[in-house]
Amino acid sequence: MFDRGITNEQFNSHLETIAKLIEAKAKTVADAAQIVRDAKIDTAKEEHINAALNFAADNLALPEVRVERSNQQ
Repeated sequence: MFDRGITNEQFNSHLETIAKLIEAKAKTVADAAQIVRDAKIDTAKEEHINAALNFAADNLALPEVRVERSNQQ
């Protein structure tokens, strides 16, 4: 994941989003497990950063966040 452009900060933010969602919605261990599975990021695509942000926005009604990609490869 990290070799495709996601930073530790972004990864930690995604984990925190998942934790908050579990706290807010999960009633059972199975619910929590499904939330984690639904939050997986497909690193085969270059859209993984947007996927993480969209997951947070869709599930926690967070304010819109814009991430600009650096031109460095």
